[in-house]
Amino acid sequence: MTTTLYIVLAIVLVGILATVFISYYYYKIRTQKFVQNFLDSQSGMVIMMNSKTTLLLNRAALRFFGYNSLKSFLTSHSDVSDFFLEGEDVLTKHSYGKGWLKSLSKENKKQLKVKLRSREDSLEYHFHIRVSNLIGSNDYVVAFEDITKIEREKTAFKKSADYDALTKIYNRVKINELFGYIFFNAKKYNQHLSIILFDIDHFKRINDTYGHNTGDSVLKELSGLIRGMLREGDIFARWGGEEFLVVLNNSTVEQASMLAERLRKAIEQYHFNNVGQVTCSFGVTELEQGDTETLLLERVDKVLYEAKDNGRNQVVKK
Repeated sequence: MTTTLYIVLAIVLVGILATVFISYYYYKIRTQKFVQNFLDSQSGMVIMMNSKTTLLLNRAALRFFGYNSLKSFLTSHSDVSDFFLEGEDVLTKHSYGKGWLKSLSKENKKQLKVKLRSREDSLEYHFHIRVSNLIGSNDYVVAFEDITKIEREKTAFKKSADYDALTKIYNRVKINELFGYIFFNAKKYNQHLSIILFDIDHFKRINDTYGHNTGDSVLKELSGLIRGMLREGDIFARWGGEEFLVVLNNSTVEQASMLAERLRKAIEQYHFNNVGQVTCSFGVTELEQGDTETLLLERVDKVLYEAKDNGRNQVVKK
């Protein structure tokens, strides 16, 4: 009798446990489906994660990252921070380390940005990212707000402020900003610094003969020609009108003069649309002890006009 009772009790207990187990997982599945449906209803990317893995991604996120299911995503990645790209003023996967979810959840009032590449179109996008901890758990919701249009407008505005609209090289405002920094470093570390100032000979005659549209075309062609002959670290800017400035880090006046002569010859041999031959006069100088920015720029300006007074289409150094 006792054995039979134990058997009955065991069967009842197993039944209860099975019911609880099934009910728990049914509830869990229902809850997961409810959460998934809620996430999918959001137009922006929303992801649920914990410190070890990604738990859920909505359709927008799967589409952006190029996967058709959570399972396929997890075969390659467990942490969405794998996708964070390097960039200016953005978070990377190394910004907070492995504890980035917890750290960002404490800073969700800040405008934190990330840059990601979409596998839909291979373009880079910018997002504001917000991380929220689910109360009573170690799970987090990561929401992404697309700010790509704003960032692109900011970049375009900054570029328009830094670059000459016609020639697409630095303008005078930007070169003055950069030159101050370069000049300071050259003085501080006792480095060579040379500058080349040149302008187009008889440019007014070109405008008067062929018109200002042709004159603009010459400026654009000339800028493209020179830009292709400079080193990556050289700074090239439109100084004003038909004048151009080249700033050469770690270059002596002799080295700068040799470059200026190569540029002069290249311009002389180039065939400009509608105009044919164009020549330029060059002034070259190097940073000297006791120079200020103003003294250095004034000296190269005088040297340029010496080249023009001596007959143009030549390089003069001092």
